[in-house]
Amino acid sequence: LKRLLRGEFSKVKSELLEGMRIASKIQDFEKASLLRDKLKNLDYLLQKPISADEYIVNPNLVDDKRQESLENLHLALSTWPLARIEMYDISNLSGTSATGAMTVAIDGQITPSEYRHFTIHPAASGPNDVEMMREMLTRRLKRDDWPKPDLIVLDGGKTQLSIVNWTIPTFGLAKQEEIIFDIKGNEIKLERSNPGLQLLQRLRDEAHRFSRHLHHKHRSATIKI
Repeated sequence: LKRLLRGEFSKVKSELLEGMRIASKIQDFEKASLLRDKLKNLDYLLQKPISADEYIVNPNLVDDKRQESLENLHLALSTWPLARIEMYDISNLSGTSATGAMTVAIDGQITPSEYRHFTIHPAASGPNDVEMMREMLTRRLKRDDWPKPDLIVLDGGKTQLSIVNWTIPTFGLAKQEEIIFDIKGNEIKLERSNPGLQLLQRLRDEAHRFSRHLHHKHRSATIKI
């Protein structure tokens, strides 16, 4: 915090990126995820704040911002409507106590009341993030009592998208580079300032936080046993 107050934003960001790269290389994914969250928080701090004057000039500013996010996603992904967007993330440590999370944005607004947890069953073949994601989505799409999503986004890239066998528009959001992938493996690169990308990032970060919460509860229960 002291370094940020001294204005050392670039240096701190470079160190976090390098630490995340090293952690990923040695497969310390828990540490890499923590560093990624710190990077996201730093990026948020660097965003230009909205002044009170802007709200006075435009009382509908919040709604306009949400609509802007959806319109940018529509342009980038060529899909509409986007009334309900669902993001999916898996949290595990070497395949143990694996959990999944679904976070939701309705009309561009992140809606925690619609979030759902999934306890992932251990696979006989051992830890496999792709199969864990497949299990979660299979179970979710069987839930006819839940509203149908207009867009599904998976935390990951081409590998995670290999599970898609449904017709709902589905994309992957890859970590680090923040590149969107379609099911054909095509890359969709958006500016970090793009409101549509920022909406997906917030959903992904929420999914990561939400899945880790249940994951840590399972791990704690296992340790006590």
